[in-house]
Amino acid sequence: MTSTKIKRFLGDGEYQFNLSGAQIVKLEKLLNVGIGELSQRVVSGRFHHVELIETVRHGLIGAGTSHEQAANLIAIYVDGSPLKPVHTLAVEILAAAWDGAPEPDENTTNTNTQE
Repeated sequence: MTSTKIKRFLGDGEYQFNLSGAQIVKLEKLLNVGIGELSQRVVSGRFHHVELIETVRHGLIGAGTSHEQAANLIAIYVDGSPLKPVHTLAVEILAAAWDGAPEPDENTTNTNTQE
């Protein structure tokens, strides 16, 4: 079975990201763009910086990170950082939302734990 949850490195450790359901609706509303168009823009490199930031932030929140912690992670590790790693992460979050991702094994089921 597939999921939309992935685990990736961000700044100081590995975090889970999940962009599905309500988080997609909130992201669409915030950015005033549909998820299909957002995905195409991000993947093609024709994105706005805020689209990367909000994709990562909403992915964190969708996986169980508090709004406050997600905002702190973005402020520390995303804002002002080189675009390539943030772009890569946003593409991976959107790809998991679009195509799904393998179910995490039992070693990755704890939400947003650092190892």
